[in-house]
Amino acid sequence: MDAPVWEVFLRGGSFMWLILFAFVAGAAYAIERLLGLDRKLHIPKGLEKDVVHVVDARGLDAGMALCREKPSSLSRVLHAALLRHGTGRQEMEAAVTDEGQRVLYDLRRNTRTVGVMAILAPLLGLLGACVGLIEAADQAAAGGTFQREAFGCAAAALLPAAFGLLVAILLCYSYFYLRGKAEDIAREIDERGKDAVITLDRKARQSIRLIEDIEEKISTKDMPAVKGPPPDLAKELEPTGREGSGVKTGITTSVKLPLADQPPEAETGKKT
Repeated sequence: MDAPVWEVFLRGGSFMWLILFAFVAGAAYAIERLLGLDRKLHIPKGLEKDVVHVVDARGLDAGMALCREKPSSLSRVLHAALLRHGTGRQEMEAAVTDEGQRVLYDLRRNTRTVGVMAILAPLLGLLGACVGLIEAADQAAAGGTFQREAFGCAAAALLPAAFGLLVAILLCYSYFYLRGKAEDIAREIDERGKDAVITLDRKARQSIRLIEDIEEKISTKDMPAVKGPPPDLAKELEPTGREGSGVKTGITTSVKLPLADQPPEAETGKKT
């Protein structure tokens, strides 16, 4: 074709404008997703480590506050995991997975439009080609023979189909590329979130063991140790011979009590 591109485009008829609209709409959404799928926006460097450190040093509320201060897809997943902190590792990992699915849906938000336009463009091209061929056939029938104008109309009818296929190829590539990039980001977010959960669970277990060790090492204030042989219970339970009392009310032990704790009788006996 020696004609300029613009003249070739106009020869395709009104369907060329519809295909062009599909291409512009699909390309606009593709560019928006390409800019929105920046890895640094969704996975800030070292965020999961900062959250784990803050939770370990300052508590759970401080970690959740940090996630809210630094909004991103990763912080959403970590915040969901911290909401179930203390319920067990499996519950926290389930929270990471559930929130990761929501994040993936948001990452794919506008790729669906790109896919729709990629399907719509070749269909519009085929429809335009069919309409052009019908018009060419009508002209040929009116002339009685296939004239030069009829062949020209048939050639122009194929332009929408070719343009639609070209747009479909470009948009299909953009669609699958963006979906793949979104899935890669979501997968990395899931892995980092579960790594943070494992670290938090390990630190929590270490803290529990440390508390148990401290409790074991703390010396409790017990009764003084009994020195000497154990008391003879059979002898202690013998009748005393006093009326109204068949059993001793106390058991003799060899524990040496401080002077302040000794009964008055013992102090009196010493004085006499």
